[in-house]
Amino acid sequence: MRRFLGVTIAVFVFSGSMVNFAQASSPSAKFKNCTELRKKYPNGVAKSAKTAGNTRATVNAKVYAENIGSDRDKDGVVCES
Repeated sequence: MRRFLGVTIAVFVFSGSMVNFAQASSPSAKFKNCTELRKKYPNGVAKSAKTAGNTRATVNAKVYAENIGSDRDKDGVVCES
């Protein structure tokens, strides 16, 4: 039982460190301003499909969270056109 538990813990710790490594090496989703964000996401970015509505904004909660300061009207979509 101890051996099984030790292996389980080792696998959990190793897989957790791999996830953190992958997140650390991914490029930042933070943009300087809406002009820069719209180069990649022309219709803006929504935090969910519900908030995107009919805006044609890309749904990406991570990018939305990184750029929430650009959601001036607080409707759940940053830099909508």
